[in-house]
Amino acid sequence: MYKSFFCAVLAAFPLTAQADEAFPIHYDGQVLDRCLANTVPEARRDCIGKAADACMQATPEGASNAGMGLCAGFEHDDWDARLNAAYQSLMAVEKAQDADMADLGSSVPQMAPALQEMQRAWIAYRDAACTYEVSQWGGGTGSGPAWAFCTMQMTGEQTLVLLARLADKGQ
Repeated sequence: MYKSFFCAVLAAFPLTAQADEAFPIHYDGQVLDRCLANTVPEARRDCIGKAADACMQATPEGASNAGMGLCAGFEHDDWDARLNAAYQSLMAVEKAQDADMADLGSSVPQMAPALQEMQRAWIAYRDAACTYEVSQWGGGTGSGPAWAFCTMQMTGEQTLVLLARLADKGQ
C-alpha cells in the first residue's frame, strides 16, 4: 500500500512543479504565527489549517488539487518544524530530569526514552491514519490533498501536545 501510494506521490511531483510554475502559491507562514501568538493555549487547535486556508484563498488556483495540496503541505512543513523544535526542547528537559532522578538513586521509569518511544509510535500512527484517509479517495485526484491535510492536521495537533507538556514543565 505504502509503495503504491508513494509511487503515485512521486509521479505527481512533475505535475506539481509545473502547476507551481503555472501559478504562484501565496503561502504566508505569519498567518500561523499570528494565530498562535493571539490565541490562548487551550484554543490553539483552531489555528491548524488557518495558513493553508489563507493560502488557498490568496492563490489563483488555490481550490485546485495542486493548490490545496501545496498550501496544506506548506503549513504541514511549518508545523513539522515547530514539532521538531518542541520535541528537541522537551527531550532536553526530560534528559535533565532523568539525570536528576538518577543522581537521587531513584528507580522511576526514565522519561526521555519514553518520549522517544511515544514519538516514534505517533509517527507510525499518523502515517497509518493518513494512509487510511487517502484510501477513502479510491485512488482519485483528491488523495494528494487528503494526505496533505491529514498530515498537517495531525502534525499540528502533536505539536500542541508537546508544547503543552513543555508548558506544564515550566518551559
